[in-house]
Amino acid sequence: MKKLLLAMFGCLASVAVAHEGHDHDHAEDAAAQAKYPSALVLPAIEGPKPWSDKPHLNDPDRFQIAIMTDRTGGHRPGIWMDAVRKLNLLRPEFVMSVGDLIEGYTEDPQRIDEMWEEFLGFIDEMEMRFFFVAGNHDVTNPQLHKRWREQFGREWYSFDYRGVHFLALCSEDPGPEHISEEQLDFIKTDLADHADARWTLVFLHKPLWTYAERAIANGDEDPTNWKKVEAMLVDRPHTVFAGHVHHYAQYQRNEQQYYALATTGGGSLLRGNEYGEFDHVMWLTMEPDGPHVVNLRLDGILPADVVTEESAKRFGAFLRQVRVEVEPILIDDHTGFSEGELSVKLDNEFAEAVELTGRIDGLPLRGLTVEPDGLKIAADKKSSNEQRIRIRFDEPIAFESLQRGTFTAIVRSKPTGDGAPLSAERVIPVIIDRRHLCPFYDGDFTLDGEIEPWPEPAYETPEKPLLIGQIQDWTGPKDGSFAFTVAQDDERLIFSAKVTDEKLVAGDRLQWLLDARPDSQRMADPRQRGGTYRFSVTAPDENGEATVRAFANRGSRRQMKGVKGAARRVDGGYEVELTVPQNVLARHQGGQRWSEFQLAAIQSDVDDPDRPAAEIVWRGTSDARARNANYARFERVD
Repeated sequence: MKKLLLAMFGCLASVAVAHEGHDHDHAEDAAAQAKYPSALVLPAIEGPKPWSDKPHLNDPDRFQIAIMTDRTGGHRPGIWMDAVRKLNLLRPEFVMSVGDLIEGYTEDPQRIDEMWEEFLGFIDEMEMRFFFVAGNHDVTNPQLHKRWREQFGREWYSFDYRGVHFLALCSEDPGPEHISEEQLDFIKTDLADHADARWTLVFLHKPLWTYAERAIANGDEDPTNWKKVEAMLVDRPHTVFAGHVHHYAQYQRNEQQYYALATTGGGSLLRGNEYGEFDHVMWLTMEPDGPHVVNLRLDGILPADVVTEESAKRFGAFLRQVRVEVEPILIDDHTGFSEGELSVKLDNEFAEAVELTGRIDGLPLRGLTVEPDGLKIAADKKSSNEQRIRIRFDEPIAFESLQRGTFTAIVRSKPTGDGAPLSAERVIPVIIDRRHLCPFYDGDFTLDGEIEPWPEPAYETPEKPLLIGQIQDWTGPKDGSFAFTVAQDDERLIFSAKVTDEKLVAGDRLQWLLDARPDSQRMADPRQRGGTYRFSVTAPDENGEATVRAFANRGSRRQMKGVKGAARRVDGGYEVELTVPQNVLARHQGGQRWSEFQLAAIQSDVDDPDRPAAEIVWRGTSDARARNANYARFERVD
């Protein structure tokens, strides 16, 4: 196929040039690159093309570098080396700094040697050139100034790369926040010698413009000499980079951009972007119109092998085989909750030991005591462990106020080999509720819609229930409300309900929403999925006929088999009976001996055939048909 050469071969990338000579370290690589075209070579295609018409960014004078900022001033171990590893992945052409590389603030020669030996060990791991800039921690006192000069020669210097002039200054010359006359003379001569630079990039540790402006605003002279530096820079395009303050900010001075960088491991509260507090490196791309910069947070730079096929399998096993179970607190007193114990179980079938830390959130704070406040549980591989949390209120709390309680658990593995620790967060609802019972029905049951006798215990909608749908049409409990019971015999669940409805209209019905999954699955995933069911019985029509509908899972339209129902009209409403085969529960709970389920119920009350129904909800939320939040938990009683 013919190829279309989009551009002439570009010039070879120029090599960095220092003032003391030329650096030919990569001359052979540059020569090798000449064998390949520097332009895109695309096929000649008639008509539409599978690429955009934007330019190919291959300017031969473009380059990309990284800038690292403060490592010290309350350094946090490991962060700087993490940045080094990530820069090795990003492959900048070289790396600049803005100082504070060691902790300093000592005159002990041995301690100074140890600090620099540690830091230079980090730089040995870097795969590209690094340029040193002195910060106040690096040259705190005459001893540290002397050590710097012995090791690096100069405290200020400059070099050029692809027509850009780099100027590295010392903001501690000879003392804090100051540029000496000797350094000013160097800057003046240096800038004059490089007046033809297409851009000048200035690096120093402290943002001296802020110190100078503060002094001048107070009526004092500039103690830093920065204004003299600015006067030398003002007629040339330039950008200034500093550190020291440990929080990021962009400034504009003399129609140029100045930057104070945050940290690369230096002391920080790390409160986030809005505070300018984050660990980062700055990435600079030099374009014809000047530098384009972006901040790369270290926690957002991920290696190519962040997830591999093998690590995904290991993490998947970790998620499946480490289970956190929070037993609900269920009480017989239906007036409110004062005190109880919550059991948290860590069940570990994973091949490594694990540790859980957790806390309870979302409960009302007034009069609340939680002991212990923070939870920590460890479990060896193939074992389990359990701990109890005591929750107490000074006075009874309504159950409706306890619906937002959660237990947030962080589970971490503790590998014994080379594998990295795994970590996952689990947020599990804390269930503090009335005890709801599903007793054994001891007697002959006839499915005819006639409830005699009325079984106990019964559950009913409150005077002010949760309403959804056409809520303005509901005028009170006499317009729409219901009470129901649920029991079980050897083969069936038996639902019975008395529904109050002043006017029976087509579309009136009672629906039960049942979640048959085991407790741990329901809590881990509240969505209506496999193991959830919807059963409904319509109000009987004038001929006494009622329609029974039963579906598995939300959205299913396939009628279930074995679900039966009946209804009859009574004064002020209708009565409903419904039976559901017990295997609906058994198939999800490991056999015939099922133990519990969750349940909600919704009455649809249509007053006007041309308007949607008002719906009265017993337990659940306004999203009850989609999620099991606030469903009642029923226990089997034989």
